[in-house]
Amino acid sequence: MEPASVIIVEDEKITAMDLKQKLINIGFKVPAIASNGEDAVNTVAELRPDVVLMDIVLQGEMDGIQAAQKISSLDIPVIFLTAYSDDKTLQRAKTTSPYGYIIKPYPDKELELVLETTIQKHREYREKIELIRYTGLGEGVPVTSPDEEVSWEERPKILIVEDEIITAMDLAAQLGEMGYLVMDTVTNGREAIQKAELFRPDLILMDIVLSGELDGINVAEHIQDLDIPVVYLSAYTDDSTVTRALKTSPYGYLSKPYQIDELYSTLETALQQHKSELEKIKEMDNKISVKEEEMVIEKTAVFFISAIILSLIVYSLATRSMTWLMYLLFIPAIYNLFIVTVSLKKPSPALGVELPFISILIPAHNEEFTIERCVRSLAELDYYKDGKRNYEIIVINDGSTDQTGQVLSPLKKEFNFLRIVTRKAPRAGKGKGYVLNDGVRICQGEVIAVFDADARLEPDFLSKIVPYLDDDDVAGVQARVRMYNADRNLLTKMQEVEFSIFGNVILRARDVMDKSGFLGGNGQLTRKKFVEDIEGWDGFAVTEDLNMSIKLILDGHKIRYCSEAVVWQEAVPQWKPFFRQRVRWATGNLETLFVYLAPIIDAKIPVYKKIDSIQYLVFLLFTVFVMLGYIVAIMNLGNVVRFAMEAPVIIGLISTVAFFPGVLLGIRRDKVGILRSLVRAVEYWAYCLYLIPLFFAAFIHILTRKERRWAKTKHTGE
Repeated sequence: MEPASVIIVEDEKITAMDLKQKLINIGFKVPAIASNGEDAVNTVAELRPDVVLMDIVLQGEMDGIQAAQKISSLDIPVIFLTAYSDDKTLQRAKTTSPYGYIIKPYPDKELELVLETTIQKHREYREKIELIRYTGLGEGVPVTSPDEEVSWEERPKILIVEDEIITAMDLAAQLGEMGYLVMDTVTNGREAIQKAELFRPDLILMDIVLSGELDGINVAEHIQDLDIPVVYLSAYTDDSTVTRALKTSPYGYLSKPYQIDELYSTLETALQQHKSELEKIKEMDNKISVKEEEMVIEKTAVFFISAIILSLIVYSLATRSMTWLMYLLFIPAIYNLFIVTVSLKKPSPALGVELPFISILIPAHNEEFTIERCVRSLAELDYYKDGKRNYEIIVINDGSTDQTGQVLSPLKKEFNFLRIVTRKAPRAGKGKGYVLNDGVRICQGEVIAVFDADARLEPDFLSKIVPYLDDDDVAGVQARVRMYNADRNLLTKMQEVEFSIFGNVILRARDVMDKSGFLGGNGQLTRKKFVEDIEGWDGFAVTEDLNMSIKLILDGHKIRYCSEAVVWQEAVPQWKPFFRQRVRWATGNLETLFVYLAPIIDAKIPVYKKIDSIQYLVFLLFTVFVMLGYIVAIMNLGNVVRFAMEAPVIIGLISTVAFFPGVLLGIRRDKVGILRSLVRAVEYWAYCLYLIPLFFAAFIHILTRKERRWAKTKHTGE
């Protein structure tokens, strides 16, 4: 087994080097040493160690407790190693839920014990989280019920298990002076199990050698299902005893004789860590429960819509009439013409804002072909304030198995404003939202920009788009998205046309309509405070950008569109990966529609925003029916199969031609000639026929999937 990795954060170089050698001698790996808080956060985020040894007093503006706060948010355990044992410092340190608090000077054996118990305890915690994620709360995942929660206004309750009466009495007196409530002292294993089940204490202080047939480790094994934190207090620190003890995942291991301040700090950190773990497990369980309910809603909606469609098909075949389709298509046709008309109006100009510091986030999973070009493009952005670069770049490497990490390493040395966050199994590959949230936890900007790993920009991109954050209610801005390989084949060209329509018509119209646009994932800016208000991106969402857009709109915020700022991305050149990408997009669109339809209707936002948001989400469904209508019309013209279409002529005419004005306007706004625009419009019409099988593929995917994952698009960089 590979040795556990420990990063040392210590501002005294000699002390750090001595500590490193001790750890290596014990059998740990020390990949790096950091001397200040900011370097510690960056180093830990990039190297993702098993544990961090953190001094509290550090060079720079960020002390060890502030650094630990950010590091702990990345789910990396922190152990404080400090000369400060005063209660004020300890209480500050407790807010980060550390796994240990070692007071200098310390015995080497104590350091080894704390590290080993921390690694084992964190591994057990991660296993619980993963079990909940994939199976829900079940057997083997104990969770305290609400009436059993620790009341932190009351004195923490301690059960002492110690076979030496005098030592037990001395311990009880000391704990009472510290403010703890000692429930009882017991001397043998059987009684310890009975008292643990009876009293349900907040913590058990456990000796290992006890009277009777059961020792302390046996007791800890018997009461694991009670989920009571155990701290061992023993004179035995030999390898065999420690190995047995670690299998019970204790919250601490103190060797006798002990110091009072060490006992206090160990108990306080154990109680806080147990409380923190319970809260996180409950939070994850609640999220899983909500997502399971959402998936039931999605599957029910798919069944319902499928039943309606099947009924309409049966009705149409039985009556040989498709008149209902003409009336159905009239609704989106009118709205489409309305959007085209609104887009003719010029959007309100950007009023500008004081230049905020921007954190650029790039989620990357197996992006060896594009990540360097992307980073270099972003590194050339001309966005300065008072002569200083006013942005940082954070690449979140999400468990890449190719050369992405190796490509990033020299870039980090070249650009001192590039930061790397590494995600490893089992955290990696869960969803793009989780990836972005890791970046948010350590970023410094008040505005967050998100780009895909294939993004390419002009140097003035930020200078053009930032002024659109011109109102306190503007939560985000979406840039224009174009394809840098549009000329490769017909498929890539049609993706360019598609995004031209989306930007030049749809998003432009929504910007005119009280800045009610949507974020598109690549080339989006959002204010960090609004991202934090909605608790970041939804890691479970298939299309996290659409999910966030709806949440921001429900909160009453505005989203703008900036056509001048262009982000170039890679169009998918082959049909198979293209269709896979669009199934994911369609699934995310339908997922958002089904889950948020009721909240949108109930939201305290203007009626027109409700209608527009719902129309945007059902656009895919309507477009499928539009293409179906064309197929029926062609079949009628060719006398293949005759279906009656008996709606008034004006209804049929509008339903037929409404598809093309927006297409032509979107193409023409890119200064394409009239004849070529007409040809591309017809090509785009044929291209859109793929929406019919896509619709059914997305429905099948929703019905059959068991979880939501980040099924990212593969980029080649060609």
